[in-house]
Amino acid sequence: MAELGPLALIAAAAAAYAAGVARAWERAGRGRLVHRRNVVWFTLGLAAALAVLVGPVDARADHNLTVHMVQHVVLLSIAAPLLAAGEPFTALLWAFDDGTRARVAPWWRRVLRSQRGRGWAVWIGATLFVQTVALFVWHFPGPYDAAVRHPLVHGAEHLSFLLTSIAFWWVIACSGWRSRQGAAVLALFAAWFPATGLGVAMTLAKTSWYPAYTAGHAAAALRDQQMAGVVMWGVGGFVTIIAATLLFATWLAGIERRHPAQESLVVPPLEAVR
Repeated sequence: MAELGPLALIAAAAAAYAAGVARAWERAGRGRLVHRRNVVWFTLGLAAALAVLVGPVDARADHNLTVHMVQHVVLLSIAAPLLAAGEPFTALLWAFDDGTRARVAPWWRRVLRSQRGRGWAVWIGATLFVQTVALFVWHFPGPYDAAVRHPLVHGAEHLSFLLTSIAFWWVIACSGWRSRQGAAVLALFAAWFPATGLGVAMTLAKTSWYPAYTAGHAAAALRDQQMAGVVMWGVGGFVTIIAATLLFATWLAGIERRHPAQESLVVPPLEAVR
């Protein structure tokens, strides 16, 4: 029964996204407004979320802290960037009927305009701050144990991770990022530090932080927590570094396309000059 909530939310997101894409393609042409690659990214993001929120992974998360941390890493570092790359807000805007979309569109244009110039840095800072607050609040012992014991709180935890991380990755990937790729690389590394610091603290801790996982042997619970910390800073950090590296490579390739190297000068042989 606990899986019905996440399953219903994922199904609703898929249905709304599909309806928006279908309507956008009907009006603007197939592959316009929301590209085919965006649909692929969004589908993969939903599949990643489904894999960890429904089924054996979710069933084990209540009894194994490492598996629970795998859920968090997948949601924050895999599902969220894939969903953000799917242009979800454009698709969801087109999921509205014409009248509602006409009322929402001016507000949405103001949101996009607010990201121009220095506004982009404000958006990056705000979304990174909110994402970091959600990460730390839910890893305090009280909220974490409440999430383990109560399915509704657990669902709220995962939803907050997804929404705050999608917002951050969307600002990185979909809001004029091609002109700000250098700064986006720095933003990704800034996002890497909070999770890494928390993971290292969990790994180096001498006692178990979470009573919900210490009902059995205390030493086993501490080993479980230390492994969970390794998953957070190791696996999560690795994914972030890969994303930053790809973004950096794309940035350099874009610079090379815009400013191609001039052909080397051909120096005639000395005999030809005489």
